[in-house]
Amino acid sequence: MSHSIMIMCEQSGGRILPVTSELISCANLIAAHCHSRITAVLPGLNTDAYSIPGADLLIINSPGLAEYTCEGWEMAAMLAAEQIMPDIIIIAHTSTGYDYAPRVAALTGSGCITSVCGIEFTGDNLTYRRGGFHGKLDLQYRAGEQALVITVLPGAFPSYDGQTEAGMTSIINADIQLACTSNVQFSIPDQANTELEHAEVIISAGKGIGKAENLQMIRAMASCFNRSAIAGSRVACDNGWIEYNAQVGLTGQKVSPQLYVACGISGSAQHIAGMNGSKTVVSINRDPEAAIFRYSDICIVEELESFIPEFIREAEKHRAE
Repeated sequence: MSHSIMIMCEQSGGRILPVTSELISCANLIAAHCHSRITAVLPGLNTDAYSIPGADLLIINSPGLAEYTCEGWEMAAMLAAEQIMPDIIIIAHTSTGYDYAPRVAALTGSGCITSVCGIEFTGDNLTYRRGGFHGKLDLQYRAGEQALVITVLPGAFPSYDGQTEAGMTSIINADIQLACTSNVQFSIPDQANTELEHAEVIISAGKGIGKAENLQMIRAMASCFNRSAIAGSRVACDNGWIEYNAQVGLTGQKVSPQLYVACGISGSAQHIAGMNGSKTVVSINRDPEAAIFRYSDICIVEELESFIPEFIREAEKHRAE
């Protein structure tokens, strides 16, 4: 069985981002099984020449790709697919990747599996793994006869470290015109959060804290530790309880503290992708079936309002001794 695999590079300002190396690692797993040729596609307005270990590189160069748009990346992917004729298209499951991936699948008549976190082989069959029902189930999918588009969770595969030499690089200078996109405003907010970057202990709040007033309880718990910081899940940030630059997860920060305490966090794959580098994970949740427990070293099944105040009292008692 032979396949052609196409990867869509993640880039910012023409610079290839590290998650692309994880996509190449995923593609090489499939290629080793299916004897495939791998081509990475880099859309943008590029002036520099690139090469990528483990794959050929096709640069789609156009002024219409100077900034990310769903329409532009979709058109670049379709232009590349016409040349490569891929059986599998691999896209990172990022805020941009899962924006245009379903459209590429629809336009190419392909199947689409999102949030892939693993690949297994059974004979000639490939099985794709992803979480379901907020991470409570481990689902397995098998592709049909048609081509396939998959989005891969950042952190699900290691960065490619093969000794393969860089492949060939080719460039298509395209005239991509955006017909359905209006540029209302484009800005990049400051997402830096030095507290999270340098914290040894992170206390993270999720939907389970219930209301903004309970954030004071989270802050009090964090104050029990030296070099600590508070963070939150996407839901906690969407609810306005925590600033977005303190969001941990796929569309937020990736952290790796000595201790990560998840308070009322269900454990979606998107959140796990941001904290799975933590040395020790403690989770507090009233739901004994919460998916976060599968990734935790210590699991505490309890109401936050009961456990955290008691923990703070014991910590203060220990500090006074």
